[in-house]
Amino acid sequence: MADAADHALGKDPVEVVKSELAASADTPVAGAVKQVASEMKTAFGSPQPDPVPEKPAPAPAATPEVNPIKPAPVPAATPEVNPAKQLNFTNLNPATPSTPPMVGSAASDDVDYVAFINETLMWTNKVRSTFYFVAGLLAWVVVRAVSKSDTTLFTGLCYVLLASLFWNFLRAAMAPAYAARCTWAHSAVTRFAVASATATINAAAALHDRHLHGIDPLHTLEVGLGLWLLSLLGRALPFVTLVLLLHLGAFTLPVAYRANKGRVDGLIADVYGKAQAQYEKLDRRVRATAVLVPMALLFVLLPALDRGVAVFICLAYGRVWAKPDEFASFQKKRLEPVGATLHKAMTPLTGTVTTTLNKYEITPTPRKKKI
Repeated sequence: MADAADHALGKDPVEVVKSELAASADTPVAGAVKQVASEMKTAFGSPQPDPVPEKPAPAPAATPEVNPIKPAPVPAATPEVNPAKQLNFTNLNPATPSTPPMVGSAASDDVDYVAFINETLMWTNKVRSTFYFVAGLLAWVVVRAVSKSDTTLFTGLCYVLLASLFWNFLRAAMAPAYAARCTWAHSAVTRFAVASATATINAAAALHDRHLHGIDPLHTLEVGLGLWLLSLLGRALPFVTLVLLLHLGAFTLPVAYRANKGRVDGLIADVYGKAQAQYEKLDRRVRATAVLVPMALLFVLLPALDRGVAVFICLAYGRVWAKPDEFASFQKKRLEPVGATLHKAMTPLTGTVTTTLNKYEITPTPRKKKI
């Protein structure tokens, strides 16, 4: 009926068909079908981008006569960029359906790694602590299996690469379009691994700055003695057993101490107070002798590396008991000139190394475009 009315009014049949198609495209059902089709093409790797629907041109002032036999030329549609084929190197979550979006990403400057580690070891966040506790146990199982295996590290690495190659070979045979997009370079999984490694390194650096900075003499002596004791335990126990004990102790001892903090602190304060009272009665020379004589015996009995550690412990002990004015005078007269001389000698060498690295492109740098 509508066609007959249009023919009766003398309208062009081609224009009538176009108007009917445009009207049907605006219906909710047609829009939903088109959206589903676009998402399926994006998810399964459409080889061609989806064209943008044509927008009707504004009506001219004067409508020219149109030949019903030869329709007017339609302008080329502007192609729409398919997000499945694009990689945004400035975005941490590239829009590639072949890789999941990176979760848990945050700027490293906004994370307090010391507080994060303390909360994890104290089981403040039980889900997070459980995750790292189980992950550490699984990592220990892998390390134990590798240490007891007859396969060498290089051979095992080759086997892992062969397994990856075999999996990619099967995927390329069964789903070539999907396999072509499943690359590791600049993917969300790779970026997540890099972000996780960066967070781990930053956490280790935060612990280093807190415990190995060497500014506080007493804390330096305590950490030095603790690390030396661990090194001696490492000789008596196998590496795998020591790692397991350290992992279990890190997740259990802080919680046990918090639960019995009152009794433990009272016992330690009592024993330390009595020992300190007796120690204070001794002359400073006698104190030094009480420490240096056992260290001298260890210096003779222990290997060469431990002898160096014993010298460092003696220096840290002397720094703890040195008077502030005496140490400041010794530092200004003896130590600072030596540091200034070393800095003056190392500055040209550092500049030479930096110039050589940049000149011969030893480190990976962006290539300059040839003009």
